[in-house]
Amino acid sequence: MELRETADPAHIVTVSDFSPETIRRIVAHLEVSTDFEHLVYREAELDALWSITAFFAGSERDVNRREVVTRLHAGAERAHDLVASRRPAEAAAVLRGFL
Repeated sequence: MELRETADPAHIVTVSDFSPETIRRIVAHLEVSTDFEHLVYREAELDALWSITAFFAGSERDVNRREVVTRLHAGAERAHDLVASRRPAEAAAVLRGFL
Protein backbone atom coordinates (compact mmCIF):
# COMPACT_ATOMS: atom_id res chain seq x y z
CA MET A 1 0.00 0.00 0.00
CA GLU A 2 1.28 3.45 -0.92
CA LEU A 3 1.94 5.98 1.88
CA ARG A 4 -0.47 8.43 0.30
CA GLU A 5 -3.30 5.92 0.63
CA THR A 6 -2.75 5.60 4.38
CA ALA A 7 -1.93 9.25 5.10
CA ASP A 8 -4.40 10.96 7.42
CA PRO A 9 -4.17 14.73 6.90
CA ALA A 10 -5.52 15.30 10.43
CA HIS A 11 -2.49 13.44 11.83
CA ILE A 12 0.71 15.33 12.57
CA VAL A 13 3.84 13.63 11.23
CA THR A 14 6.58 13.26 13.84
CA VAL A 15 9.70 14.92 12.44
CA SER A 16 12.79 13.93 14.42
CA ASP A 17 15.18 13.61 11.48
CA PHE A 18 15.44 14.31 7.76
CA SER A 19 15.59 10.72 6.57
CA PRO A 20 13.99 9.70 3.26
CA GLU A 21 11.24 7.96 5.27
CA THR A 22 10.38 11.17 7.14
CA ILE A 23 10.36 13.14 3.90
CA ARG A 24 8.12 10.48 2.28
CA ARG A 25 5.64 10.75 5.15
CA ILE A 26 5.53 14.53 4.90
CA VAL A 27 5.04 14.31 1.12
CA ALA A 28 2.23 11.77 1.52
CA HIS A 29 0.46 14.04 3.98
CA LEU A 30 0.96 17.09 1.78
CA GLU A 31 -0.65 15.24 -1.12
CA VAL A 32 -3.89 14.62 0.82
CA SER A 33 -4.11 17.89 2.78
CA THR A 34 -6.90 20.23 1.76
CA ASP A 35 -8.30 21.94 4.86
CA PHE A 36 -6.74 24.95 6.54
CA GLU A 37 -6.12 22.92 9.70
CA HIS A 38 -4.24 20.29 7.67
CA LEU A 39 -2.04 22.97 6.13
CA VAL A 40 -1.18 24.34 9.57
CA TYR A 41 0.02 20.84 10.53
CA ARG A 42 2.08 20.61 7.35
CA GLU A 43 3.66 23.99 8.07
CA ALA A 44 4.63 22.79 11.55
CA GLU A 45 6.20 19.65 10.09
CA LEU A 46 8.14 21.69 7.56
CA ASP A 47 9.26 24.06 10.33
CA ALA A 48 10.65 21.07 12.21
CA LEU A 49 12.42 19.79 9.08
CA TRP A 50 13.83 23.27 8.47
CA SER A 51 15.11 23.54 12.05
CA ILE A 52 16.73 20.10 12.07
CA THR A 53 18.47 20.69 8.75
CA ALA A 54 19.73 24.08 9.95
CA PHE A 55 21.30 22.45 12.98
CA PHE A 56 22.95 19.70 10.94
CA ALA A 57 24.13 22.04 8.18
CA GLY A 58 25.76 24.26 10.77
CA SER A 59 27.61 21.41 12.42
CA GLU A 60 28.44 19.18 9.43
CA ARG A 61 32.15 19.18 8.65
CA ASP A 62 31.98 17.20 5.42
CA VAL A 63 31.53 19.75 2.63
CA ASN A 64 29.51 17.44 0.37
CA ARG A 65 27.10 16.35 3.10
CA ARG A 66 26.75 19.94 4.30
CA GLU A 67 25.80 20.99 0.76
CA VAL A 68 23.13 18.28 0.54
CA VAL A 69 21.65 19.26 3.90
CA THR A 70 21.79 22.96 2.98
CA ARG A 71 19.82 22.26 -0.21
CA LEU A 72 17.23 20.29 1.78
CA HIS A 73 17.05 23.16 4.28
CA ALA A 74 16.26 25.59 1.44
CA GLY A 75 13.77 23.09 0.00
CA ALA A 76 11.97 22.84 3.33
CA GLU A 77 11.68 26.62 3.42
CA ARG A 78 10.36 26.72 -0.16
CA ALA A 79 7.85 23.95 0.61
CA HIS A 80 6.71 25.82 3.73
CA ASP A 81 6.11 28.97 1.68
CA LEU A 82 4.08 26.98 -0.85
CA VAL A 83 1.93 25.46 1.90
CA ALA A 84 1.39 28.95 3.33
CA SER A 85 0.14 29.91 -0.15
CA ARG A 86 -2.23 26.91 -0.07
CA ARG A 87 -0.24 24.98 -2.66
CA PRO A 88 0.52 21.69 -0.88
CA ALA A 89 0.85 19.66 -4.10
CA GLU A 90 3.65 21.96 -5.26
CA ALA A 91 5.27 21.72 -1.83
CA ALA A 92 5.16 17.93 -2.11
CA ALA A 93 6.87 18.15 -5.50
CA VAL A 94 9.68 20.24 -4.01
CA LEU A 95 10.33 17.68 -1.28
CA ARG A 96 9.96 14.74 -3.67
CA GLY A 97 13.02 16.14 -5.44
CA PHE A 98 15.12 15.18 -2.41
CA LEU A 99 14.13 11.51 -2.46
